[in-house]
Amino acid sequence: MPLAMTPPKAVRRPAPEKAPALPDPAAGVARVVVGQSGRTYAEALRRSCLEAFPPAAVVTARSGTEILAALYAQRADFLLLAMNLPDMHGVDLLRRITGEKLAARVLVVCQHCDERTLLDLRNAQFDGLLDTEEESLDDLIRVMRLVAGGQAYVSPAFRGTVVDRGPVGAVWHKLTPAELRVFSAIGDGSGNQEATAQLGLSEATVQTHRRNLMHKLGISSSAKLVREAIRLGLVRISANGSVIRPGFLPAMASREFPVDRRSELQCHGAT
Repeated sequence: MPLAMTPPKAVRRPAPEKAPALPDPAAGVARVVVGQSGRTYAEALRRSCLEAFPPAAVVTARSGTEILAALYAQRADFLLLAMNLPDMHGVDLLRRITGEKLAARVLVVCQHCDERTLLDLRNAQFDGLLDTEEESLDDLIRVMRLVAGGQAYVSPAFRGTVVDRGPVGAVWHKLTPAELRVFSAIGDGSGNQEATAQLGLSEATVQTHRRNLMHKLGISSSAKLVREAIRLGLVRISANGSVIRPGFLPAMASREFPVDRRSELQCHGAT
């Protein structure tokens, strides 16, 4: 008679442990400020912020003055800052914002960055830098959440220049700090007397620097000198006709040109 087979007892396997849930970057973002001068683009950025940070209140400001007013009213958890503003240069505004700790996280967005802006961004403090010409709004939403979560980001288009500190342009190696100050002063077409009043130099000194600039840059007229100053970003003419000279006032206050080729990028760990 065959023996009765006892069925083997089922082995109880322990339930797999659940991976701890990752914190949602949007959870800590209650207030967002968007700084962008163009109305249509500012609205697109605002909508992207609402998608990236659903619980947040989003404030849109279209000038440097409005951005500062919004940040002084209440510190932002996240600032989305464009460089092209009608009343001041974005890098000058960025220095003030980070110096006064007016925003917890800052993502800079720009396109068509001129050489001066790229050089200044090497020495600026920010958490992310995104090229809006090469990257989409979907990329922007992804990067905003990335930066809000504490990670640094720099678009590939800017990494070689801003992070790896590759050469921007030979002109910055040709000119002395004094010549660059004079270039900023006369870059809107100002005459020697006007530059003298701004710089506190003699008219003969300004004339000497002007002559050296034209020789070093291979420029034969004052009109071409103005075009080159605008192309390089030393001078920007806003839509209302006002002249913006990035870094000019801080440079004059310290008598030093703000671009320091020896200083390191301070991008909260961006590599």
